[in-house]
Amino acid sequence: MTKSFYIILTAVAVFVVLFLMGQWIGRSYSLTKDLLARQVYEAFCHATERYDADKTNVFPALFREELNKKDLNKLMFRIDTVSLSDPKTVLRKDIRYFSDYERLLNERHTFVYPIDDTQGIRAHIINPRAGSIGRLLYYFFGTAIALVILIIGIQKQIDIIKRQDEIARMREDFSYAMIHDMKNPLSTILTGTRILRSGKLDKMPDKKDKFFDILEEEAEHLMALANKVLTISKLEHGQLLLEKDWIPIRPMIEELTRMFSAKTNKPVTFKLNLEKEEIFADEEYLKEAVSNLIDNAIKYSKETVEIQIASCTYNKFIQIKVRDNGIGISLSEQNHIFDKFERASASRRSAANGVTGFGLGLNYVMNAARSHGGYVSVESKEGKYSEFTISLPLPTEHETTT
Repeated sequence: MTKSFYIILTAVAVFVVLFLMGQWIGRSYSLTKDLLARQVYEAFCHATERYDADKTNVFPALFREELNKKDLNKLMFRIDTVSLSDPKTVLRKDIRYFSDYERLLNERHTFVYPIDDTQGIRAHIINPRAGSIGRLLYYFFGTAIALVILIIGIQKQIDIIKRQDEIARMREDFSYAMIHDMKNPLSTILTGTRILRSGKLDKMPDKKDKFFDILEEEAEHLMALANKVLTISKLEHGQLLLEKDWIPIRPMIEELTRMFSAKTNKPVTFKLNLEKEEIFADEEYLKEAVSNLIDNAIKYSKETVEIQIASCTYNKFIQIKVRDNGIGISLSEQNHIFDKFERASASRRSAANGVTGFGLGLNYVMNAARSHGGYVSVESKEGKYSEFTISLPLPTEHETTT
């Protein structure tokens, strides 16, 4: 979920917590013996007045109705008969104000409604704080739940901020690496252009053509980098339309092996084990993905490079595997090597091998595989080998007929 969602969630949780805590604290302060006594006193007085007006009513039922009117429906009471001769009894007609009742109650007197000359009835509340405490429990649990939601919202925002800081750091590393690595080809293009413009090579056509070749190679290198960045962005946003079809694997792999054998300065040996001869994919993007894997295998290898390329069927996927005898990747680094701006592990391995790059190759491979409905995985052991596997699904009937 997005950062804005958790900000809204946190704001709502803060409002709910403050409201419930205000209710909880307010009702806690209002939960006093005097207030409850006043409410019960008024309910009892109203019940006796209604009973005096109509003796056919049942007094306990009248008292219950009056309690309910004051939102004291959870209170339980008992109607007792007491003797009017008891000096602690006080008749209903002798009390006009609550202050009188409160004083007599504190003096342990009993408030009685007479039913004849010798006896009267009193109401005894069994659970005087039940109603208010029940509401407080609701507010308490509501506050607790809202606090949990608030803590979750804050924690998620902290995680998002940390992730954004990490992405910002990786972008800074990426920008630094890009500027650093673009500096050499740009310097070469600038220097070559100045030399050609000076006319010093006009009488040396062979050398002049070589300079043009160098300038063209460096310009193509920069263009390829720009295209890769744009392609990754389109793949991530689903804006790139793939033209998938059955394509032969062997010609594609053999073309790549010839290309890398010609341009690398290291002795490279390719071993092919192609059990599956065809794969359902967009040839352009699959070829670029495999090219990135081979390029990485050569970059992060030892002095002598041995690359094994295999194809097979696994479950409902066709797989292309690229395995090298290079320096390997640690388990901790394997969790991040496919990130878009990942530079930590790449920088350490690059420094040890004199390799430059932006860390975009594996991210390209991952996005290309995902766009095909597949995935890419890695198996590696430090100092021994790394094996990357591109797994693309077999086509559905709908895909093969369109």
